[in-house]
Amino acid sequence: MARRLPRGQETRERILTEALRLFGERGYTSVSVEEIAEAAGVTKGAVYHWFADKDDLGRELQHELYQRLSATAMQAFDPERDALANMRRTFDAYLDALGSFEDARFFLRDAWVIPALDDAGRRDHDDAVELVRGVLVGAMARGEIVALDPDALARVLMGAWAEATLHVLRTGDRAATAAVVEQLLESLRPVPARAL
Repeated sequence: MARRLPRGQETRERILTEALRLFGERGYTSVSVEEIAEAAGVTKGAVYHWFADKDDLGRELQHELYQRLSATAMQAFDPERDALANMRRTFDAYLDALGSFEDARFFLRDAWVIPALDDAGRRDHDDAVELVRGVLVGAMARGEIVALDPDALARVLMGAWAEATLHVLRTGDRAATAAVVEQLLESLRPVPARAL
């Protein structure tokens, strides 16, 4: 039997759920706090009890969605596989999860370009960069990928994945995007030495 959330927490979750639905339908900038409160069946004061303003609500929503997407992607990580195979698997799982968050797709697309939401997104991005950096350092030590600066490589890869995600959100063209990411990752494999 599922445990119920405390009453106040249920209100907070309802606010987030309705905000996501409205942002998905009309875009982040077109929705007001009043409309979110009405859709959630609460007062504006209840929204402001949980969130300082709409941007605070948007940052929290963005962070929660990122956490859910990342957790789903990380379930595809298999310690028995090499780093490049794992990166492909987790990126594919991330794209699969992205497709299942239909309401979230438009909000996530908007969130990348709204300055007020960039702060939360930047912190999540930096955490992900550190995770990828750790995977890359291990892969370089095992000779699975070419030796490059792990900080620069982690940032470049995360930038590419962010743009790939945006491309999928804007176009829906997952297959072509995944093929590009796979080719990018494969280019990191060391070139075997030629026999003389």
